[in-house]
Amino acid sequence: MQRKNIQAVIFRNTILQAIVIVFTVVLIANLNAIVDSFLHPEIPYFDDEHLIVGGITGLVSGVLISLVMLYARHLEQALSEIKILKSFLPICSSCRKIRTSESNEVKEETWESIESYISEHTTTKFSHGICPECKKQLYPELSEHSGNSDDKPNINDI
Repeated sequence: MQRKNIQAVIFRNTILQAIVIVFTVVLIANLNAIVDSFLHPEIPYFDDEHLIVGGITGLVSGVLISLVMLYARHLEQALSEIKILKSFLPICSSCRKIRTSESNEVKEETWESIESYISEHTTTKFSHGICPECKKQLYPELSEHSGNSDDKPNINDI
């Protein structure tokens, strides 16, 4: 969880990205001179070769790191758009079935019940019942039983 928060901060903060790029470019540009100062102490730190090699590697690495960060920012944006688009659920206005696109070659659309769709995509299990309004509408003969709490309808009445 902590790693995800750090990535989100880096991907969304342009100033922080610029600092990371500058720090990395300076480190890579000086890497040749740093290694040479240990292996060949007789060569001066600001030698012409160190400046040329360091400048070129720093420039190339800066461009590459910038491109990687730009690509990562685009991926982050695309993922957030996918999450938004995935939150829309195409449902029939009449029968309340969910439209799903099959992953076959024909790409046919299928319609499945909302219960089966949610059961497949989540850990939710369904238990069906009937609300009082639908009970009155569908079973008017049972609605007269609901007024008296002691008088429970028989299962055969349904």
